Amino acid sequence: MNENIKNKIQELFDSTPEGVGVMFGNKIRNGEYTGEPSIVFTVEKKLPLSEIPSDQILPSSVEIDGVTYNTDVFESGIIETFACPSSVTSGCYSWQTVAPGNRGTIRPLKGGVSLTSQNLQGYVGTLGFLAVDTATGALVGVTNNHVVIADAYYTSDRSTTGIIQNETNDSAYQTGDIQPSSSSLKIGEVVRYVPISSPPLYNQVDGALLSIDQSVMSNSESYKQYGLSGTSVMPFATTAEIDALVGNVNVSSSGRSSGAKQGSLCGLAIQGVSYVTGVSGYKKQGTSTVAYFNNCISFTRVYPDCLYPIYPGDSGSGLIANIGGVDKIVGLCFAGGSTLGIAARIDEVVSQLGIQSWSGSTPNFIDLSSKKLVTTGGLSSEKTITCSGQTLWQVGLINSISTC
Repeated sequence: MNENIKNKIQELFDSTPEGVGVMFGNKIRNGEYTGEPSIVFTVEKKLPLSEIPSDQILPSSVEIDGVTYNTDVFESGIIETFACPSSVTSGCYSWQTVAPGNRGTIRPLKGGVSLTSQNLQGYVGTLGFLAVDTATGALVGVTNNHVVIADAYYTSDRSTTGIIQNETNDSAYQTGDIQPSSSSLKIGEVVRYVPISSPPLYNQVDGALLSIDQSVMSNSESYKQYGLSGTSVMPFATTAEIDALVGNVNVSSSGRSSGAKQGSLCGLAIQGVSYVTGVSGYKKQGTSTVAYFNNCISFTRVYPDCLYPIYPGDSGSGLIANIGGVDKIVGLCFAGGSTLGIAARIDEVVSQLGIQSWSGSTPNFIDLSSKKLVTTGGLSSEKTITCSGQTLWQVGLINSISTC
């Protein structure tokens, strides 16, 4: 994987019909990975060639730096965010005969468990894993912004005449399945998130951080993933390791809805990297919209024709790959279709949220009384501002002004 391949994938995405995603991956033949590097197009539904307009036929091969790559077409279903309305939680998982333990109240806290927030009562997702805030050394929980943030768009993409929404006081609850949530289930508060940009701009991360109350965690347990075997702390994969992930079939994840996915029968496989696609379901002032993402990881089941590598409610779960005999966190899952999941690369998550992996050592904890709110006039496309030497993160709209 190099920059020329990434640039070509972006170029192909920009020139393909609406709803087609593009990635660098392995060709699948007769339901099995061939190991042949290829350019993979994802479509909602495959059609016979005779039914495709001539100007929408995808190329059979692509040349990059003098190398010719065959292409492949993968049927992904509709790509959408996966935070599930609680109104359907009692019926939309009927494919599972026994609800996984991930949906219960888990103490000490672990990754892979049910989560919601005060501002998103009525929806439920997954707490992915615990990490360390690089700036303060404090322990934080990592999930998707669309799991805990009611409107994650930059304020510059919103209107002051629309819904005024912010995250100044947004409690996080585990379990998220009991709604309305009670104070006894509070594990912390939302402390920051990566805002979403509207088209034509591209996003790389759907991510948010929560403070963690010391009473709900354990140094010897909370670095683990609920339902997954293995007791070692998991470092974050490097950029080079992520670039080399294509074809890795020793991949696992644990999510609120589909539980633990691990092993040669029930586990996951990396389908591609540098995935570019549109994702529906992001709420901008109450209206569902599409956001574009690039440089993402695509994953599927070990058997590619099997369903549900991710399922509504699994948003925010961690993606883990065994690399050189070591389990490492490689991504943060945030969307998918019936046979395809999408994760933000962990190196992008690290860069854009300012975190590092947690070794299990005794951490600091965020003092919620120390939170500072500064409001400015107008709308902003800045993720952060500097105020009296402190870095402050954009948290939404508010009808007041209190300058730095």
